[in-house]
Amino acid sequence: MTPILPNHLEELKTCVLLAAGIANPMPADCKFISTLINKKTRQYVSETTLKRIYGFAYSKFKPSLFTINTMAQFCDYVDWKDFYQRKIAETKTGSSKNNLGWLQLRQKAATITGYTLQTLKNKSGIPYNKTIKRDFIDYHLQEFIASGCAGTVITAPAGYGKTIAMCHWIDEKMMQDEANDSNDIILMFSGNALMSTVHTGGSVSHWLLSLLGYNNTENNITTLLDVEQRKNGKFFLIVDGLDEFMFRSEQFRIILNQLVDVFSFYQSHSWFKLILTTRTSTWVNNKHQLAFNPDIWYTGINSGENFINVPLFSLREINDLCKKINPDVTGCVDIDIAQLFNHPLYLQEYYKIHKTDFSLSSADHTSLYELIATYVLNKVYLGPHSSEKIVLINALVDYVDLSGNEQNIRKLKVDHLLKQYPHAYNDLTSVGFLREFNESSNFHYNSYLTFGNQNYLEYSIAQSLLFKNDDCFDKKLITTINELFKGSTRKVNVLKWCIILSAQTDGLDTLEYITEAVLNPNEKTNLIVFIGELLERDYNSGNQGGILMKYFKQPLSNRIFEYFFGLELINPSYKKTLNMLLKFELSGRRRIIILSALGIIALIELNLDEVHRIINKLSQFPPDEISCLPVNPLLCLDSYYHCLKYNFIKKDALRELTQLYFSHPDKDANLHQTASNDLLYLLGVHTLFLCANPKKVLRFINFLNKHYRSEAPANCTTQYAYFIQVNKAAALFEIGDQKAVNDIYNSFTCHYADKQEIFTPFMKILYHNLRIKVLLNTQNQLLVINEIKNIVGIAKKWGYKYSKLKSFATILNDEGLKNDSPEFYRQVAYDATKMCREHDLDLQLFTRKKEEYRVN
Repeated sequence: MTPILPNHLEELKTCVLLAAGIANPMPADCKFISTLINKKTRQYVSETTLKRIYGFAYSKFKPSLFTINTMAQFCDYVDWKDFYQRKIAETKTGSSKNNLGWLQLRQKAATITGYTLQTLKNKSGIPYNKTIKRDFIDYHLQEFIASGCAGTVITAPAGYGKTIAMCHWIDEKMMQDEANDSNDIILMFSGNALMSTVHTGGSVSHWLLSLLGYNNTENNITTLLDVEQRKNGKFFLIVDGLDEFMFRSEQFRIILNQLVDVFSFYQSHSWFKLILTTRTSTWVNNKHQLAFNPDIWYTGINSGENFINVPLFSLREINDLCKKINPDVTGCVDIDIAQLFNHPLYLQEYYKIHKTDFSLSSADHTSLYELIATYVLNKVYLGPHSSEKIVLINALVDYVDLSGNEQNIRKLKVDHLLKQYPHAYNDLTSVGFLREFNESSNFHYNSYLTFGNQNYLEYSIAQSLLFKNDDCFDKKLITTINELFKGSTRKVNVLKWCIILSAQTDGLDTLEYITEAVLNPNEKTNLIVFIGELLERDYNSGNQGGILMKYFKQPLSNRIFEYFFGLELINPSYKKTLNMLLKFELSGRRRIIILSALGIIALIELNLDEVHRIINKLSQFPPDEISCLPVNPLLCLDSYYHCLKYNFIKKDALRELTQLYFSHPDKDANLHQTASNDLLYLLGVHTLFLCANPKKVLRFINFLNKHYRSEAPANCTTQYAYFIQVNKAAALFEIGDQKAVNDIYNSFTCHYADKQEIFTPFMKILYHNLRIKVLLNTQNQLLVINEIKNIVGIAKKWGYKYSKLKSFATILNDEGLKNDSPEFYRQVAYDATKMCREHDLDLQLFTRKKEEYRVN
């Protein structure tokens, strides 16, 4: 039988393209070529077969003799044997004239590399011409070449963009080499191309020589790479996607051993450079065999990086990519959204959904969950062995330590499952949903499995919990989550997945059970913002018959309505959630409370136009609907607005609040302990600060402690008590009771030591402001400066401008700091003045003494 050598097969593929008049093949061209072959030869080679041959579809086997005979006939040869014999004759004729030298070798390598590049580019999830080059690979390969090492690896999990980054590097290098008349050779091929060495029974070394046109394997390539021909040229051998999952275990061992032999033979030559791109699991499992001599391998992997040297997208790279995909995109991507989509795989999946109107401006947290769900649907639920894959995933979840943040599963513990579902396991590892590592040492066997990333794990946990709970989102499920995830950072994300998965079938009728979840303030804020985005996405979809749309037409229960309120929740995204609540069928009282919360946010952001708009909306409600609330939010917001806008205070709100704390309520409905009442009472506390009489503030707080929430003074661990104590400390600071201020701060330090991660951003900025009040009494200017930097950073990210300005005022009112740190004092004064000028405010509103106020 006539042998099918790789170089001759590549030449036949090129002949077919020439005969078809195609320069750069695309997947769609395979159907056209199939039609042409059928018309000319009366033989049928399917579109799918051609896609496998040209690398557009995965193939475990070499093409059949019938297929290559037909392709040869299409190129005007009798059959494959005729094609092969003529090529042999041409090779012998050429060899007799002149042995293959560096230049001819460079040309052949360039042809093979060019074809490989085109094949890989055509497989790019985002069209290659819309992708960007990555800075990391330039730096990595520059360091590799400068190190003098013979081998390097680009390693990361599936979907990190290793291949596309390598393609860009090769494109740029080949252009530079052409411009600079470089003598370097680049030979690149995909890992699956090595499959032919297994089928033919040859070796990787002989296959490489054959691929480059060497028919006489005894004529070793090193005899041609003499200094005279090579000059300063280097030979870059690049193998893309050398991964275990592509081969059977014994096949991979054979290929790996032979590749190591090739590397071992040439590693001593300074011109030889081997570059591998591979998944992290493949590198970890085989680095002991590949990098047997660490001195000649450059990895660029630092400790603690989990054997990954491919970074996720930076903010600049995301902006560059978005503008290249859609040049009409204006502005920059929000930092929080960029952090969600910094994984190349997620951006690729997002592009597939939004090809015609690609932009991250409308993306939110739910977009990421939508992408992951779509990816899991396509890669796990659809296709062969789907039920086995689901069973295996649910079974593996049982072996994950849910209470901690460790996600590794010892392979020995689940070996029976892997043997029971081998096809499902192979499919899940091939798409990167699962990864396998072997980090065994001389004295310890350590082989383990892990999910591809945290998102896959959290999705799988949620699916497993719902499955075990009969797909019901109820109190029992929430209780289970509370017990399983004590102290775990996974709790919120698992809850999100449970909500979004159950909402697709049951809507949000059972959403009120979320109030049973035990969450710290930061986690609750995160979850509430997510729910708001989920509601907004469905509402804006225009699907009036959608499951979630029906939820808007139902009255909200008191429990779920109250769950959405709290001063600690304030941030820009929280505004979206409040505005979505206004879409529901709500009573007048509830609409007033929501508008009041939006007004508070607008004040904190110093958005006075928005405050005025909300005041006008509140004014349209009947007076008795507002006056029946514990605190009149219309009067409070109006007082703040006139103070900031016109530099005087309307006394109506102050009069009502004063009357309230001198009253003696008895079983008043407004004294019911609810989140909305908390919000309104705290608005009242803040409003009283306008009169610059801290004793009034303290009287009102004492009234609340006596008649509303009596536990607040002794327990600052609740959010309401936290804000009450912060405001009490501010009032005590103004009357000069530094000891009482220190006592409140010390109680915070006791309760929240090593737990500040539970603080929401708004709680943090108030905490730093309180620290300033304590530190000013210690004369420690450096710590004060550090606290101001913290406040400025938080305010910049979250928009807490009013809190920032109040902190500046605290500094400017301190004479000791003015004398001891004049440069810092001047800088704060400059920043405060600039800020007031930008918002048309009078700085004296924040720094004046009580006798300077105009009260009307």
